[in-house]
This record gives sequence, C-alpha cells and structure tokens, in this order.
Amino acid sequence: MKPTHALAPAGLARMSHVSISVADLDRTRRFYEDVFGFQTVIDRTLEGPEFEKITGVSGARSRMIRGLVAGNSVIQLFWNSWRDPGVFGGLISFEVRDIQAAYAALQKAGIACVSAPVEFDNSWAFVTRDPAGTSIEIIQWKAEADPYRSTQME
Repeated sequence: MKPTHALAPAGLARMSHVSISVADLDRTRRFYEDVFGFQTVIDRTLEGPEFEKITGVSGARSRMIRGLVAGNSVIQLFWNSWRDPGVFGGLISFEVRDIQAAYAALQKAGIACVSAPVEFDNSWAFVTRDPAGTSIEIIQWKAEADPYRSTQME
C-alpha cells in the first residue's frame, strides 16, 4: 500500500530525536546517565545570528546536550535563556526485557515511580519522571504482543 501522508514525498524515514527543555541541565543529564546510561555525543552552546533567526528571538542562547540511550535513541536536553522550561507534553517510553528488575533498580536508586508495574492486555508498564518533570514510561511487551504492527495496513 502506497503511503498517503503529507510527508511521503519527502521520504519520511523515522523519528530523529526527542528534545526536552530543562531548568537544571547538569542535574538532568546525570539522571539520564545514572538511570539509562545516557552517553553524551554533543555538548554545545547555540547562539548568534543564525540561532536568533531560527528562534525568532533577539539574543537567544541555549545550551544543548545530545546523547544516546539504548544504543541509538537520541535525547537532547536544552537549557534556554529565551524561554521557560516546561513539562514535556507527552512521555518518553523505554522498552525493557524485565519490568520487575527495572522497577526494583529504580526503587533501589531512590527514584520515585508513579506505581509498581501494571499489567495491560499486551504489556506491563510503569511511569517515573526526570528532574524536569518529563514522564518516562518503562514497558515490557508480552511475548505474544506485536506492538509495532500496523492494523491500518491490513
């Protein structure tokens, strides 16, 4: 079936990254390092005429830390001089092979979770939050689950 969405002609490939605006960049980076093994690949300041043009704000300045989690998932953490950090409007979800071990490890590290793992029809999951308030789901799919199969293509 030929894709009919607006970006099909552009060759939409996959999600590139998730960016999160935070008040305390170093604290949030440590959280992602300690919990998810975040590996920094870029730590730089963004400023100047080009950045001001992109943001539409004179004097805009940001510090960006880009890193990898779980092999090739990219998370960018931003501190911005030109806007207030806000709570990320969704959640970031990480898949694990052992939900109970993940929950126990976070509890041992003193990281608060909204609940213990909860069973759904095709998974077990629970949610925690990073220091910026971003919701992070930890999920384990059941063996018979096929969570990435499109039912619209059938």
